[in-house]
Formats: sequence, C-alpha cells, structure tokens
Amino acid sequence: MSQQKKIIFFLIILFIASSVWLFYLSEKILDPNVGKNWWSVSFSDSKSEDLDFTIENHSDKDNFQWIVLSGNDKINEANVTVKKGENYFANVNFEDNYRNKKITIQVISGDEKKEIYKNL
Repeated sequence: MSQQKKIIFFLIILFIASSVWLFYLSEKILDPNVGKNWWSVSFSDSKSEDLDFTIENHSDKDNFQWIVLSGNDKINEANVTVKKGENYFANVNFEDNYRNKKITIQVISGDEKKEIYKNL
C-alpha cells in the first residue's frame, strides 16, 4: 500500500471516529437528565384563564408541594411525587369570586421555591 493511500485511510478513520465521538457528546449534553439537576414549573396554557400547570423534574428531588394563592387566601394545595425525568400535570379548579385577581402558584421542593402567577 502506498504512502498516500495510508494517509487517506488514516484520515477517513479519524473522521469517522471523531464524528461518532461528537454525536455521543451531543446526545449526552442535550439529554436533560444526564448530569443536570433542575426542575421547573410552567402554565400549560399561558394565554388562557386556566390555572393548569406542569412541574417538570430533572433533579434528584421527587417530593413537591404546590399551593395556589389569591392574595393570602389559599385556593388549593397538594403534595405530589414527581420522579426524575417525569412531568406532573395539575388541573386547578377555582371559583368565580377569584376572577379579576392575581393568582399565584407556589411550588416547593426541599429548600427551593418557585412561583408563577396570572392576573385573571
């Protein structure tokens, strides 16, 4: 085999190996559960008047408490378990006397607390 063919063969092998490595790293970085520790809370439909929300968990914590407040009035609350990599959908019902008020949803896990709100 000539020197040129050896160089071309080496470069092809190097290109394939580096491509495989980069695809592996890309998949690992894009996976929200690998080496990451976070959770979030968001409304299912931010433009409607629904208060339904989702807890997305990518952390080692799995116990969450959520509270729906209108001012100091507690409308609803629950304790839920959300495993790592899972989502929890909460369907929140409220009475009409809470319309035209600011509604706050607090989600607490351990020492972390996150809030979202809507003005109805």
